[in-house]
Amino acid sequence: MRPTPIAIGLFVMRALVIEDDPTAARLVRLVLAEDAWEVDDAATGQEGRRLARAHAYDLIVLDLGLRDLHGIAVVQDLRQSGRATPVLILTGETAEQTMIRGLDAGADDYMTKPFSREALRARARALVRRGAAGRADTMTVGNLSLNRLTREVRVDSHTLALTPREFALLEYLMLRHDEVVSRPELLEKVWDMHFDPGSNVVDAHVARVRRKLEDGKASAAITTSRGVGFSIGAASGAPPR
Repeated sequence: MRPTPIAIGLFVMRALVIEDDPTAARLVRLVLAEDAWEVDDAATGQEGRRLARAHAYDLIVLDLGLRDLHGIAVVQDLRQSGRATPVLILTGETAEQTMIRGLDAGADDYMTKPFSREALRARARALVRRGAAGRADTMTVGNLSLNRLTREVRVDSHTLALTPREFALLEYLMLRHDEVVSRPELLEKVWDMHFDPGSNVVDAHVARVRRKLEDGKASAAITTSRGVGFSIGAASGAPPR
């Protein structure tokens, strides 16, 4: 039986694990999977920074002793770039001064290895609840708004009727506003599928959502970048807001 997803409102939680020890990374993934987290991982600080900037995560679990960057430098970079995602440092470094440096750099919590599975799960839940108080519940592009708590999509004062999958697709594109998102990424993040070059499921759903935006007179549009993917932004000729 699948575990019940950890959620704030109706969201499935997404975590990024930045850890260069494959065994430790696998263990953290397994522990978070017990609460049905969706987990990405990065084996270097550089890759972790790239993923953290490119995607909307609800939690980052970060090792300090990375091969290319010290974890504290990763935290500092994320905070300086405006990323407020809760960061849980999970490390073998036990010195109190290191813990203080990590928290002062912007981390939200600190655990040392070896760790208790239940303690990690509990701290992850606590951090995501704390982070939810400051997360943006509503995203807007032009006169289009999407409320992640109520699952409501509106154009001005009118509600658009979307299926759950259409909502998830639109939500992900709006999270990546003005960025081109590839078909493989949409399949992975919205459908939890690996890329199938013979599948047209993404294109079919994009076409339906695009038609609903046009019929609803949204000043936002989904654009196709041929051979690359899709993005959402202000419709051509739409007045700025």
